[in-house]
Amino acid sequence: MKIIKLMNGLKKFIVIMLLFSIVQVFCELYLPDIMSDIVDIGIKNDDTTYIVYKAILMLGVSIICLGSNVLVVFSTSKFSNQYGYKIRHALYSKINTFSKKEIDSFGASTLITRSTNNVSNITSTFSFGLRLILFAPIMGLGAAIMGYKAAPNLAHIVVIAVLVLMFFLILIFSLVFSKFELIQKLLDKLNASTREILSGLRVIKAFNKQDYFNKRFAKVNKDNMELNIFLNKILYLIQPVMILTINIATIVIVWVSTKYLELGTLEIGSMMAFIQYMATVLISFLMLLVIILNIPRVLVSFRRINEVLDAEVSIENTGSIKLTKLESIEFKNVYFKYDGAEDYMLKNINFRIEHGQNIGIIGSSGSGKTTIINLLLRHLDVTEGEILINGINIQEYDITSLRNIFAYTPQKTLLFKGSVRENLIFDSKVSNNVLDTVLREADVKEFIDKTKEGYEYKVEQSATNLSGGQKQRISIARALLSGGECLLFDDSFSAVDYITDKKIRDYLKKDYADKMILLVTQRVGTIRESDKIIVLEEGKIESIGNYEYLEKNSPVFKEFIKSQQREVL
Repeated sequence: MKIIKLMNGLKKFIVIMLLFSIVQVFCELYLPDIMSDIVDIGIKNDDTTYIVYKAILMLGVSIICLGSNVLVVFSTSKFSNQYGYKIRHALYSKINTFSKKEIDSFGASTLITRSTNNVSNITSTFSFGLRLILFAPIMGLGAAIMGYKAAPNLAHIVVIAVLVLMFFLILIFSLVFSKFELIQKLLDKLNASTREILSGLRVIKAFNKQDYFNKRFAKVNKDNMELNIFLNKILYLIQPVMILTINIATIVIVWVSTKYLELGTLEIGSMMAFIQYMATVLISFLMLLVIILNIPRVLVSFRRINEVLDAEVSIENTGSIKLTKLESIEFKNVYFKYDGAEDYMLKNINFRIEHGQNIGIIGSSGSGKTTIINLLLRHLDVTEGEILINGINIQEYDITSLRNIFAYTPQKTLLFKGSVRENLIFDSKVSNNVLDTVLREADVKEFIDKTKEGYEYKVEQSATNLSGGQKQRISIARALLSGGECLLFDDSFSAVDYITDKKIRDYLKKDYADKMILLVTQRVGTIRESDKIIVLEEGKIESIGNYEYLEKNSPVFKEFIKSQQREVL
């Protein structure tokens, strides 16, 4: 498993834990033996010197025990937290390699749960469990040997107590084992429901559907609550069962010991030491079973994380050619089908774009416009046919250099929480003069100038403090700043008015005449001046030509003109 390999480099912390756990166990087992000597020899013989000597020895052993425990806890903490860091880093890196296919396959909600809750399950279990799994067996074995040495006649009581404790803990274990994976799935559902409600809050309020979504969320939340209550009720039985077993065993030991004390075959100090060793054996045994109870939870988390790390990426960066200049793009007999779909989304797509051309793609919703953009960016790969860049198959290019050629404005505008400057340039260094020029071209400069903060104006999460048009224009400006040779606008003018639309396109025509421009839209006016317009209908190319040609010869394009006649005029 890849997740196990992430432990490489952290083995030194396990070695430190093991060494100092042995020291700590030796010290803790030696303390009852010292106390037994104080009672049986020092107090019995009224030997003050011997008592002081043993007390000083006990103090020294306690200090060594404390120091060992500190080192064990420190090394455990370092191991668990660094391991958690490496898992999260590996998950984040792996998810960044996913194409749209893998993201859709897993789902965003479960990827979030696996990157947070499942990693936390592993780190929290390791933070206490690794120490216990090393400490408990050594402590239990050592206590059993020392207890048998102190009072061999009482050993059978400990065996019976262990068997009773084991029976109850196995019973508890059988009740909760199958529930751990179920609780992870419920957490995925809870996460998905919360994300859906938060992202669609405005729509929910607009349709007054708060009660409906409250009930739907309440059902998922209640299922999660009831399962957690059930698990906690069962798991919290462990402590009282353990305490009851230890107390009953202690009473039995004291009662049985009276006979041996009367016969003189057992000293009172040895009895006291045996009771401590008996409690230590039972507690050590309990520690092991607590770890065993957590194993299902950890194994589920391991498996879910490993599913992500082992997932085969459908689009790998296997190309070796660096794309530095864009001359042409050609779709050649391209077919594309989504996984699980019965029919092709794109069917026999053929067109060619030359450097410097302004191309429009128009079609109704679901006609395959965005799919063409995703194929160009290699978020998806063609099912049949090929896409040629400068006459070479797109899959032969290095993905990083391929995507650097494109300046992309997505259909769904995404702005990050932070300043306008951070959303425009990320970590690049760009002068205000360049920003001014680009924002003027995207017709968003006036809005920025009206704010007190200017480029430091804070964008809230999901850009809730901006209008749809403002978000689109900032997204367009971000694409223009990227410097790609092909500008891809995926329905990027839908939220701006036609006057703003025209102003932006005029800037593009004037300042980006040397770029290849691909405009995907449902608005006829947006692509009226395009050199070539591709009309899509149900995944097929219905017509290709300029505005005047399509106005006369394309029935689908005529319908668009008719439905948008006012805007076109």
